[in-house]
Parts: sequence; structure tokens; C-alpha cells
Amino acid sequence: MSAFISFSVVLFNIIGVITVLSENVPVPENVRVISINLGLVLEWDPPQTTNNHPFKYTAELKGWRGYDPVCQNSSSLTCDFTDNVTIFGSYQLRVRTELDGETSDWVETKQVAVDKITEISAPHVELRSNNGQTEVDITDPPMKRKNLRDVFGNISYLIRFWKKGESNKVKLKREQSRVMLPKVKPLENYCVEVEVLYLKNKTSQPSNMTCLKNSPSNETEPWLIAVMLLISFLVVLVAVLLIFMAVWYSYKGYRIVFPNDNLPEHLKQPNPARDRSNTKTLTSLHHLPGALEHAPLRRALIHPLNTCK
Repeated sequence: MSAFISFSVVLFNIIGVITVLSENVPVPENVRVISINLGLVLEWDPPQTTNNHPFKYTAELKGWRGYDPVCQNSSSLTCDFTDNVTIFGSYQLRVRTELDGETSDWVETKQVAVDKITEISAPHVELRSNNGQTEVDITDPPMKRKNLRDVFGNISYLIRFWKKGESNKVKLKREQSRVMLPKVKPLENYCVEVEVLYLKNKTSQPSNMTCLKNSPSNETEPWLIAVMLLISFLVVLVAVLLIFMAVWYSYKGYRIVFPNDNLPEHLKQPNPARDRSNTKTLTSLHHLPGALEHAPLRRALIHPLNTCK
């Protein structure tokens, strides 16, 4: 009986010493779960003590058969569980402090689902300008597992752009990864910032502000096109009028140089009454002084038809 009592006392003392040692090893502080781009990392801060102890840490993942160690006796303040989990699973993690073969109590996290808690890093943005238009080219951030669209399905982009030096920003929501900025002016500097929209109401980290000077435009303004059309019409109209006038005056000049000398038919027919009148006139001319000077006139009166031919 006394032997049993002695054994009980020794066992009690051992348990008490272990308990005291465990209480003397402080637990990790500020334990937190970090998930970026579908990864899963457990982070913590070292215990706040006056002594600078070389603490070690062990972190475990709860599986179907209990907890499995992932990081053991490590001096790092982080443990990466990404390769030990699936994207759509729900997990619980824990970590403890170790010092000189002694350990602290476990600090456990709540159940976490990777696809629900993960944060998406900023997308990559490039700007291109051509013919007075600015195009935004967006590249999704790389994921630790699979890719962004395979996990979240249809994602979209929140695009903010503004003229450099101004505070007024224009917002666009687009599903395409290439977007032409609307209503931008040539030769102006524009800045762009993009976020990924996923899970309906969650956004990624914003991209870096990217700026570019818009190129000159080769497009003609509508009012200038109208003016050019009007000027072209007037030029064609004036040209047509000049051609018409040139043809008309050329024809008139030709008729003056080469008149139409064909007599009417009634003048070509013999007329006895006219011939007698011409004979009388010729007889009277014989009695006039200088009758010889009027010989051509006399011949014209006698042969009017021959003279006109």
C-alpha cells in the first residue's frame, strides 16, 4: 500500500512538473491565416518575453484522421499549407511553440475555405495607343493552383481612368481583357487603374497606376468633311459653268468666222418683176455721171443670184 502511495506521489509530481514547464513555454501570438491567389499560409508572431529564447515552432493541418504535421521544429514564423490542401476544401490549422524539448499549448484557427477567404493580387496592365485611341490590355494574376477563371468562372474588371493631373475618374465594368477607352482626346495623357471583380462583391488588389500619352488621330472631324464636300461641289459647279461658256463662245466665234451663206429657197427662184425693176435701175444708172464706177453694182443688179453664191 505504501508503495502504491509513493508511486502516486511521484507520478503526480511528474505531471505537475510537465504542466509547469508547458505553462513556462509561451504560445505564439497573433496567429493568422493568409490566402493570396488560392494559396494557404499560416503566420504568427513570436511570444513576447524578456528573454531572447531561440523558439521553434510546429504547425499542423487537420485532416480526416486528425492533425498532420506540415512544418516541424522550424524557426520560421510562417508555414505554407498550399500543397497540402485543395481549392474547395475547408481546413483547420494549429501551431505551437517549442523550447528545449518542451512545448506550449496549441493555438488553433477556425475552419477556413480557401476559395472563400483568398485574396487576389493585382492584375498586370499595359496601355497601347494608336490612331487617337487608347487600349487597355489586362492580364490576370497567376494563381498558386489552377487559374483564376477556372476557379471563379466569369470574372470582370473594374477599370478607372482619368486625364493625368485631374481628379475626376471614369469607371468602366467590362468582361473583356482588352478594352478601348471611350471618349479620349488625342495627344492627352491618361492614367488607368484596374481591379478584378470576383465572387460578385469581392475585388482584387488594385493595379499600379499606368499612364500613357494618347497618339494623334488620323480621323477627320465631321465638320471638316462637310466643308470639304461643299468646296468640292462648288469647284465642280464652277468648272462645269466654265466649260459650258467656253464651248458656247467657241461656237459663236466659229459662226462669225465661217457664216452660213446658204440663201433661202424663195430668193433662189427667178422673179420677173424683180428683174424688170433691176433693168430700170440699171438704165437709170447709165445716165448718171460716173456710170463706169457703178459697173459692179450694175452687174449685181442684173445677176443678183450669181453674186450671192
